[in-house]
Amino acid sequence: MSLSAHCPEGAVIYAVGGAVRDQLLGLPAGDYDWVVVGATPEQMVAKGYVPVGGDFPVFLHPQTKEEYALARTERKSGRGYQGFTFYTGVDVSLEQDLLRRDLTVNAMALRQEGQLFLKKKGQELGEEALRQQLMSGALDRVLTEGEEPFLADPFNGLEDLRQKIFRHVSEAFIEDPVRILRLARFLARFEDFSVATDTLSYCQKMVTNGEVDHLVAERVWQELSKALMQTKPARSIEFLLEVGALQRVLPGFIWDAEAARAIALAVQKGLPLPLRYALLVYRVDEVKAFSQALRVPLVCRDAAVLLAQWECAMGEIGSEPAHHPEAALNAILATDAIRKPQRFAELLQAYAVLLAVRDLDATQIVCHIQRWQQLFEAVVAVDAGAIAKSCGADTGKIKETVYQARLHALNSVLSA
Repeated sequence: MSLSAHCPEGAVIYAVGGAVRDQLLGLPAGDYDWVVVGATPEQMVAKGYVPVGGDFPVFLHPQTKEEYALARTERKSGRGYQGFTFYTGVDVSLEQDLLRRDLTVNAMALRQEGQLFLKKKGQELGEEALRQQLMSGALDRVLTEGEEPFLADPFNGLEDLRQKIFRHVSEAFIEDPVRILRLARFLARFEDFSVATDTLSYCQKMVTNGEVDHLVAERVWQELSKALMQTKPARSIEFLLEVGALQRVLPGFIWDAEAARAIALAVQKGLPLPLRYALLVYRVDEVKAFSQALRVPLVCRDAAVLLAQWECAMGEIGSEPAHHPEAALNAILATDAIRKPQRFAELLQAYAVLLAVRDLDATQIVCHIQRWQQLFEAVVAVDAGAIAKSCGADTGKIKETVYQARLHALNSVLSA
């Protein structure tokens, strides 16, 4: 089917935003954002698109089900990232639509024909050779020249991409505090990029004028969780600290060399999001309340609470659980390890990171973790059902008898 089959007459369809940026960098583009310039809602429906938009017209493609939005402008009408009113119409140009975007590297638009051109080039040259040509400017004439260029780049985003600079598109950047969070996430992903001086100043101004205080917890978590899964999460936190936003968006959060090293090791070991989050916040006072205020998923909250409890218990037990067998058993039971053995294994993964941060050598860490795994296996092996049955009608004895059996099993390992 031709590209024009689902394009309203007189309209032009562009891919915009991060997918275009990543495609030009030779990275997997992920989901595309599409903008339709010069079309009405009625024309979109006539072409088979299904309207789903709220504040402004957004439509689902009749075949791919991807979202296509009509070109729009926006005007600040209140505080926070939701305080905007939008206007769409056939008279809204592509440049006007791109003007409302955050960074120049995200304010480029690629015609559908341009996508096909780059796809074909990638097949001919190989993806790495294509990336080199894009970054060297060898394809600029084909991409950006002519009456209807493949790539629309009114704010020099391609040059900023080559210079590895995050720069705001316009002064309207200061109107949306979410852009601070997005910029922090981009820094975590693109570790060799920096922030333009004026853009940094705008971020600091959003903190001083109180705009950042209108961020909702769900959006903070959305961006933080994405940053935590990038290659350099610490850059995200350090940026928030630099612009003065860290304690405003994460009140009570503790950031120091230990936290930075812990999260770096978590990335190096490929730990999942719940463990990365736990290693980031386990020292916060009232971890559970902190996590609830941030609206984090339960699995992340529980991982953080568990690590905080375990760390406290280890402080009491010390390096040798044989000296405190009851405390060691209580620490294991407090993790609900009997019912959730996988969660205990993940806890030990996070604890191994903490031991590494505290400069235990690799051999010591392995021995320490193996020791706790052995203790855990001994405790789990106790047949609580058989013990309960042996107690008969004297059900009041069951809990204490099971506990003593587990303690005996644990002591057997400790004394071996």
